[in-house]
Amino acid sequence: MARPAKFDDLEVLDRASDLFWRDGCDAVTIRDLEAVLDLRAPSIYRRFTTKDGLVAASIDRYVDRVVRGRVRRYLERADDPVEGLRAFFSSVLEPHPGEPTPRGCLLTVTAGQRSFDDPTIRAGVVAGLAVIESAFRTQVERAQAAGQVRGDLDPVAVAVGLLASFEGLVVLARAGMPGLQAGIDASFAALTARD
Repeated sequence: MARPAKFDDLEVLDRASDLFWRDGCDAVTIRDLEAVLDLRAPSIYRRFTTKDGLVAASIDRYVDRVVRGRVRRYLERADDPVEGLRAFFSSVLEPHPGEPTPRGCLLTVTAGQRSFDDPTIRAGVVAGLAVIESAFRTQVERAQAAGQVRGDLDPVAVAVGLLASFEGLVVLARAGMPGLQAGIDASFAALTARD
């Protein structure tokens, strides 16, 4: 008779995504996963087939749990769409609990790894970035309807520009660059400036 699993798949994915997010998926070994997941390699492979399979599943879980959660918290619930965007950007400057510096975003970290060459991992990262871009577009459209952002701007182009800025911010925050909040504030002042 097989032993019952110590953790369900969602808890395994949460623990794995946390490790990949902190250390980068290329640096994480199967031994690291065994220690963090409290599972032996054969059990990991039985559940996810390969390490890349676990990375891809962890990214999907991260998008569902973290990205969509942040979209709900900062954007969908915001009364003021521009302030919601500003809060979404500013939130990446906060360190992860118990850590001295911001982690950034698992999607951004993974996009810079060799593992990104795996088509399933790449598709998960791209899908996650599309969730953010779509949420940004919705906020821009709301801001235009409220007269906060010029109506003649293409909301798709603005959202893509915001996504590019956000991803750059994530990298700089993870590197510990100072003065990022002032940069965020200046960017949003420029976005909402009227001629």
